[in-house]
Amino acid sequence: MHSDKIPTLSSKARLKFDQARQKPVLLYPEGLLFLNQTAYKILLLCDGKRKVDDIVTELSKEYSIDRVAVEKDIWNFILTLCEKGFIQLN
Repeated sequence: MHSDKIPTLSSKARLKFDQARQKPVLLYPEGLLFLNQTAYKILLLCDGKRKVDDIVTELSKEYSIDRVAVEKDIWNFILTLCEKGFIQLN
């Protein structure tokens, strides 16, 4: 895994807050994904400025979890959304 990669949302994906359901969502042309709070925070940090390593560090501090424990999960989440075309890695 290349922690120096910089993830950003693709142009077809948008983060929104669904007022009716009171949940964050990822909108895309074919539908939407309901997000839990952690997924939403990861996607907020995929701003095209932060490296994956920065995202791991920030979330491990926020949740007071060892970064080694969360790095694999964050990478798996990002790579899954890359495969679906919702995130791009630069």
